[in-house]
Amino acid sequence: MRSSATIFTLPVISLILLSFILGTSEFIIVGILPDISEGLNVSLALVGNLVSLFAFAYAIGTPFITTISSRFNRLHLLIFLAAVFILGNLLCGFAPSYVVLVIARIVTAVVSGALLSIGMTFAKDTTEPANMPKVIAWIFSGFSIASIIGVPIGTALTQIIGWRYVFFVICIVSVFVTLLLYKTLPRQGSIMTSKSLTHQFILFKDVRIILGVLIVFFGAAASYVFYTYLTPILETELGVPVEYVSIVLLLFGVTSIVSNLISGRIASSGGMKKMPKAFLIQTICLAVLPLTTLYSAAGLINIFALGVLMYLMNSSIQMHFLNIASQNVPESINLASSLSPVSFNFGIALGSVCGSAIVTFASLRYVGICGALFAFLAFAITVILNIKSKSLEEVQHR
Repeated sequence: MRSSATIFTLPVISLILLSFILGTSEFIIVGILPDISEGLNVSLALVGNLVSLFAFAYAIGTPFITTISSRFNRLHLLIFLAAVFILGNLLCGFAPSYVVLVIARIVTAVVSGALLSIGMTFAKDTTEPANMPKVIAWIFSGFSIASIIGVPIGTALTQIIGWRYVFFVICIVSVFVTLLLYKTLPRQGSIMTSKSLTHQFILFKDVRIILGVLIVFFGAAASYVFYTYLTPILETELGVPVEYVSIVLLLFGVTSIVSNLISGRIASSGGMKKMPKAFLIQTICLAVLPLTTLYSAAGLINIFALGVLMYLMNSSIQMHFLNIASQNVPESINLASSLSPVSFNFGIALGSVCGSAIVTFASLRYVGICGALFAFLAFAITVILNIKSKSLEEVQHR
């Protein structure tokens, strides 16, 4: 049996780097909002809309791009989309106005979702089946690594060379990653079966797919209803000094990487069957958040625990979607691979909107209560999914 270290082949590393650069491009806006606002002479709130616009374009456009892509050579399409991604970031750097920047970000968002989804389909070609959950976990971890390494570096570079040049640096790194993808990813089996778009959406006739989408949707909403306001929670509720907030956020980023890696282990030993316990623990942690924030130590422990719980579903739910598609509708594998990131982005939007409403009409400390409700819904739907899956397995074995 191979050791876990052997999963880090060049093809796997190239896919991890792909998610890292995609994550850096997506999250960098948060770190350079004031600089863009000043550079384009627009309000901070208007620039802040770039975040929600990116998530919305990502969630809406990705499934359509990935569905259409099923008729093309997978590797060639990946390289083509990477080239568009590079051009999109290049346009961000040269954007003469806010409108042009919005257009560039929307194009980048749609391409980013398709790149991640198609990249995920290579996971089974880059490792043996037993290691596939770990590979998927590491690919998802690229986004967490981007949030604690890529974004801080980009923010620091902004102070030195300006926000426009940060996008140029992203382009340069993206060129390197694209070349690595082209050189290392396998060519064999890269031609996808050509079917009509309507035929591919047959995938949604399986109730297990619908339940999986809802799990990701509510699971993401549960995390982001509080994560969106993590910084003010640290400063206002826990009283963490401003100079130490960045350190706490860095540690939280580390817990999110740990969360992704644990998700790979869960997917290898039980998968979705183990997720009800995780969602139940998340429900409890979010429900007691208003109480634990009364005490700094308890509040920090709870927040770090939520960081570890944040992405536990990633590998299991991705394997869930890919397994159903490969067994029942193989030509929909690209569409299936997009369901998790698309549902997650919709969940981010729901969590952020609900968090904003709670902060506006109630109090910052109560965002955890709303998150607990979403986590409980994810728990309940996961239980239903497991019952449905068990029933289907029993029928198939008769």
